[in-house]
Amino acid sequence: QLAGGIAHDFNNVLQAVQGGGTLILRRSGGDEATQRLVRMVLDATSRGASITRRLLAFSRRGELRAERIDTVALLADMQEILTHTLGSGIAVQVNVEPGLPELFVDKGQLETVLVNLATNARDAMADGGRLTITAATHQLGSGDQLVHDDRLRAGAYVRIVVDDTGSGMDAATLARASEPFFTTKPLGSGTGLGLAMARGFAAQSGGALTIESTLGQGTGITLWLPMSLAEATRPSPAPARQAPSGGYARILLTDDDALVRETLGEQLGEAGYVVTMAASGTQAIALLSQGLTIDLLVSDLSMLGMNGVTLIRQAQHLVPGLPAILLTGFATDAAASALGTSVAGAVSLLRKPVTLCELAERIETMLEGARQR
Repeated sequence: QLAGGIAHDFNNVLQAVQGGGTLILRRSGGDEATQRLVRMVLDATSRGASITRRLLAFSRRGELRAERIDTVALLADMQEILTHTLGSGIAVQVNVEPGLPELFVDKGQLETVLVNLATNARDAMADGGRLTITAATHQLGSGDQLVHDDRLRAGAYVRIVVDDTGSGMDAATLARASEPFFTTKPLGSGTGLGLAMARGFAAQSGGALTIESTLGQGTGITLWLPMSLAEATRPSPAPARQAPSGGYARILLTDDDALVRETLGEQLGEAGYVVTMAASGTQAIALLSQGLTIDLLVSDLSMLGMNGVTLIRQAQHLVPGLPAILLTGFATDAAASALGTSVAGAVSLLRKPVTLCELAERIETMLEGARQR
């Protein structure tokens, strides 16, 4: 908690420094001395951000860096890795649907999730057993909402299922299995974060995680990753594309840190967006209630009073389907879990300090997704 809290506050400072430096660089008018000094500031900001990343890695908190990956090749590599790491008593089998599409996800996070799920499965098979990973496409209809996760939208998904023949879970354990810090393992043998992190990864990726288990008969955990993301191409970082309603996209930017709010707002305005700023979640909701028309909401997570998750949930109640981007000094498991359980619409999580190109790229991805829906 200490490491995450320090990283959060430090990242807010870095966000303001980076944003201000970028604005000065753009307005320097070719003054080489000024540009050299500003680049030194931005380089120092990058070094500071790398320090906070190490702090967050220590505290087991991180952000997603999505890329196109070959799903078939990744699962083949995972089979080889797991065969050597789970032990001779565990048979590892991978079944992949022919022609399975590429995924647009964080490769490292997906690999970590699969290793965690496989390790949990091994621990549930003390006397040996079989681990099966199955990957296939699945069309989820509006009438086929999953019993275990009714927030999963209808659409095309890639399903990655991790099945084991282990001890399984009773109903009481299953109900708490993905709670952060809940574990049935002995003291020192597990943190209880594996399933919580896996669920957070799935939710941040636009999908979900579901669990089915029967005591004495094994457990099956399914990662649902939306086909729309699986087939996506990386958008151009050019941030001034037109919004669906015509003109430049209208953005409501909410952050209770004045320095962060002003620098981000100035950057987005110079990039061509129409920006309205709010100093709190309450003020943002008041603006929407008074009829403010926007195409996308950008909000900080940790704010006094109404936090970012609550703001997004209430904003999407007022404007159904409103895409939103949540900015945070540290991407916590709790934040990802809250997004997965409290917010029904399209939401993306970005960790500060974020560059204008990174934020604009994510904005355009979210707007494109809104157009397709």
